[in-house]
Amino acid sequence: MKKKIAVIGTGRSGTNFFAAVLSELGKDVQHEKFGADGIASWCLVADCDQAVYGPGGNSITSDFAIGHQLRDPLKTIGSLTTFNKASWKFITANSSVEMPRKIIHRAMRHWLDWNTRAGEKASYTWWLESLKEEAPAILETLDWGVSNEEWRSAYTRARHGENTGSDRSLNSIFNSKVGPITQWRRFKHTNRSNPVSWDELRAIDTVLTNEIFQYASSMNPPYSLTS
Repeated sequence: MKKKIAVIGTGRSGTNFFAAVLSELGKDVQHEKFGADGIASWCLVADCDQAVYGPGGNSITSDFAIGHQLRDPLKTIGSLTTFNKASWKFITANSSVEMPRKIIHRAMRHWLDWNTRAGEKASYTWWLESLKEEAPAILETLDWGVSNEEWRSAYTRARHGENTGSDRSLNSIFNSKVGPITQWRRFKHTNRSNPVSWDELRAIDTVLTNEIFQYASSMNPPYSLTS
């Protein structure tokens, strides 16, 4: 039986929030570092020892149950455009595909590449958007005895104190530790009048957009049921 959990996915897919829910259930699962019961980190998709934030995927041993968390691709891609330079440098060095120059095109390519590889590593997959309804099946493998009622209660408590990354000061919009370009991207994303749309992505790269949509729709449940 697996003893610990490792939750992987892209950045901005809610791994920090997942760790927060488990913390509400009394489990020591840390974000981007190891806790006694596991870790949740987008960096674990990369086959390296040390990542830009915490350990890389080579540090995951056989006693971990690995779960792949996805989030609505439009919301994730929009949020990924606010990643800082250090994160993109790490992604570029550890991607299986070439990263485009334009930031939103790069976020699109990263979403598909990272999620495809995460899915290959994981034994369980779920959507962030489905967590408010029920606990993911991976918890049954760990025999943690979490009922759906307990999960929903913990989810609600975590939402009230939710912070999908701002515990790391570099994620604030205006911060002296990040460059002006990253600050501007965060401000621009936060103040968009409309969210990223499929039409916007198709205008950038129709083939890649279709691949993203097809991948998301192939999940169980498919993307159309989570949006």
